Amino acid sequence: MSEVVGVAVRRRQPTRWTSWVIPLLAGGIGLLVLLVMLLWFVVRIEVNANELLVLVQKTGRKLPADLPPELRDQVVLYPELLKAIVQRTGQTEEQVKGAYKGIHLEVLPEGRYFINPYSYTKVKMPATIISQNEMGVLIRKFGRALPFPKTVATEPDERGPVAEYLTPGRHNINLLAYDVLKFPAVQIPEGHVGVVTLLSGTDPVAKNTYTVEPGEKGVQRKTLPPGWAYYNPYLQRIETIDLRSHKYDLLGEEAIQFPSNDSFTITIEGTIEWAIRPDQVAEVIVAYGDEDDILHKVIIPNARSISRIEGSKLQAREFISGRTRTAFQDSLLAQLKRECWNQGIDIKSALVRDIHPPAEIAALISQREQADQEIERFTNEMEEARAQARLIEQQEMQEQNKSVGDARRQVVTLVKEAEKRKSVAVTEANQALAVAKLTLEAAEKEAAATRARGAADAKVILLEYQAQAEPLQQAVQAFGDGQAYAQMHFLQKIAPAVRSILANTDGPFAEIFRQLQDFTPTTGKGGAP
Repeated sequence: MSEVVGVAVRRRQPTRWTSWVIPLLAGGIGLLVLLVMLLWFVVRIEVNANELLVLVQKTGRKLPADLPPELRDQVVLYPELLKAIVQRTGQTEEQVKGAYKGIHLEVLPEGRYFINPYSYTKVKMPATIISQNEMGVLIRKFGRALPFPKTVATEPDERGPVAEYLTPGRHNINLLAYDVLKFPAVQIPEGHVGVVTLLSGTDPVAKNTYTVEPGEKGVQRKTLPPGWAYYNPYLQRIETIDLRSHKYDLLGEEAIQFPSNDSFTITIEGTIEWAIRPDQVAEVIVAYGDEDDILHKVIIPNARSISRIEGSKLQAREFISGRTRTAFQDSLLAQLKRECWNQGIDIKSALVRDIHPPAEIAALISQREQADQEIERFTNEMEEARAQARLIEQQEMQEQNKSVGDARRQVVTLVKEAEKRKSVAVTEANQALAVAKLTLEAAEKEAAATRARGAADAKVILLEYQAQAEPLQQAVQAFGDGQAYAQMHFLQKIAPAVRSILANTDGPFAEIFRQLQDFTPTTGKGGAP
């Protein structure tokens, strides 16, 4: 029984141990799950595409009371403010950063963040998108007020419009610290330029001038080329100016009237083509204004003045003549071009369309003009005939000169061909001479070799004859003289023949002996006695 009880006791002990471990473990797991859920659903924040996250610190100290008044009321914790706090309190930047309430200037881009909700308020805002053909201007909400007379903020701790502008694209801007204003960009067409006026900058060094140097407040001397112009409207103003040619017709009431030298009123209608000089666009716009101002302040007054001065030098009847009209038009163009060029205007042309003389003298002047035209026509015909005769003479001279030129070219060609043949012949003769010299040298060398071979052969023959004569000389000396040797030699040669003759009984020689045998002294002839 005791053993059974002991076993029972041993079995109940693990049950008491697990009675508090399992709940504790379950509680820990539940706490962990709660913590994960808290982190995931409360602390976690997802910043999606084209969104930004700005943190507003809720816990911490207020800004120091000994800061300047313009800094104590700031709600954005920007770098210059933190530097001022460091200087006032003597703390380090690490101690100051995150220790004061306010809006953080930095923004967090897309991503997943776990932010303490007790210490920070999380503000999501869209990223700033500047589309094509637009520009953006930042209006800073924090910092010191702009000193007079500045209109834009050029320092990082100044409040107001920022001097730099935003170009097309995406920009991560803290919209709690900045306002973004969008403006359309200025398109400068072809044939135009942009005149820039700087609204804020340093005072001009040179006074009483139409344009200023770069960075100085006023109209800039340098203009903008055609294309898209991005700028800050709080800092600059751009005016598009047309540099193409303009035409203005002086007709009707706009026609130029002036008295002639003989006190008749002359009316001139014409057309003036002009354009602004590209190198003086800014000066012209400041000095005179827009295109209408340039026309009525510069071009038309100069045209009327020059026409009156030049027209007063001529009589009324002279304005009907074509040559006088052409001379008047050329003089008007030259003087108007010179005067307007000095004022920044380029006069392309000044065409006189029509000249109206007084009606009371127009008929008489017309008749006289017709007579003058007839005289001029006959004179022109005579000049034309003379010109035709000169032309024929020139043609004949050209034909003659052409023939002479052809003959000269033929002579030159023949001379060149003769010189060429001469050169070829001289070259061939020189080559033949060189070959003959080489042949002569070879022949001389061959003759010398032949003579040498003949001398050698003669010497060999002489030696052979000497070798043959020496035994003969010795034989002659042995017989005493040459005759005895020759006789002995003759006998040696003839002895065989005599032997053969004497031995032959059938030959003619034997016949002689036979006849001697048959000879009798009584008859003296052969036969019987």
